[in-house]
Amino acid sequence: AVNYYFRNHLNFKTDLKYNMFGPVRPWDSSGDNTGENLRQAMAQNPYLHTMVQSGYYDGATKYFDAKYTMWQIDPSGKMKDRFSFKGYRSGHMMYLRAEDLKNANDDIREFIENSLPLAG
Repeated sequence: AVNYYFRNHLNFKTDLKYNMFGPVRPWDSSGDNTGENLRQAMAQNPYLHTMVQSGYYDGATKYFDAKYTMWQIDPSGKMKDRFSFKGYRSGHMMYLRAEDLKNANDDIREFIENSLPLAG
């Protein structure tokens, strides 16, 4: 669809094909246990907090895949106070849009401050 849009609506002609999805080398996600590994780490360490940042229009690491993974990690909701999710009006590279860059940086700062143990 994006190649059609480039050619027919933007009148951009090229022999190169734009691929949004597909294999990314050298990554092999066939044995991906990231969600389960994170769940185990958070279960073992009550001080571990996790924040996910995602662009709404990211075609590579999809917004709802990240949310779904978070829901699957903690279906009981017992760790919900240690999870945070931030979405931005951008694609994969959130730092390209100035407003999202500022918001993402502010969100990281707030996440770090809120993740620090209380004094005493």
